[in-house]
Amino acid sequence: MRRCTRLVAMYSAALLLLSIGALAEPEAPCQLTVRVESEQQHSAAGSFNETQVSQQFNMLLSTLVSKINCTLQFVDLPAGRAMKMLEDGQLDIMVGMSETEDRARYSYFIGPHHTERMVVVASQRVPDTVQSLQQLVELNGAISVADGGYYGPLWQQLLDDNPALLSRIFAAAGNQQKLAMLVSGRVMASLEDEATVDELLEQNDLQHTYRKLFVIHENPVYFAFSRKTIDNIVYKQLQDAWQLMLSSGEVSQIKLQIPLAQPRKTDPAVSVASTRHHTYQSF
Repeated sequence: MRRCTRLVAMYSAALLLLSIGALAEPEAPCQLTVRVESEQQHSAAGSFNETQVSQQFNMLLSTLVSKINCTLQFVDLPAGRAMKMLEDGQLDIMVGMSETEDRARYSYFIGPHHTERMVVVASQRVPDTVQSLQQLVELNGAISVADGGYYGPLWQQLLDDNPALLSRIFAAAGNQQKLAMLVSGRVMASLEDEATVDELLEQNDLQHTYRKLFVIHENPVYFAFSRKTIDNIVYKQLQDAWQLMLSSGEVSQIKLQIPLAQPRKTDPAVSVASTRHHTYQSF
């Protein structure tokens, strides 16, 4: 009997030690994947991932997910593939995304973290008299856009009215490749976020060869989280954390710490009143 009691005591002590050990084990770290640009392109186009634009977005996102004890894993992906992976739950986050009904089926949106002005950037061989998308597409030459991107109602209407135009559109893997196509002379124009292009043109002294022509649309962009990997509870935590970052001034501090380039002059003649529409996306 004493032996049995002793065995029970030893078994209980072992269970206690195992329990204590389990409690002492650190929880598996939360890591969320986020898409970054693929950059095996023309070196003169610069590195999109090293721009102030990209650094500011990533700092805002990193700070946000840290509020729920998560970190970021940056994944080098082309734009079209990343969009599909976000939808399928193979990627957790994309930045610089416009909120649309279609995207809302598979994404939660936090933000906005940036107001994007999409501009036409062209080579010097495109005349200054080109002041509209219609005039631009009447010229001979290709135009680069991001694969899967949507650039506002004027651009979409132009594509709908001119199906043959699709043969002259180069769907790039991302922002850096779009600019690389322009720098290499393979396209006559590219559709770019003004903040990005202002910085890259200045850094690489390309303003003497390429310039902004006009604005085609403007809209807020967000962090998009995959609904397949982020549940409602975590989404609510992220929303609350973002609002706290806004109200505490943390968002403003980060933007001051990593400021974006001051916009160069663009022709406002076709800066469309795109705030009347809510179906834009930057990508």
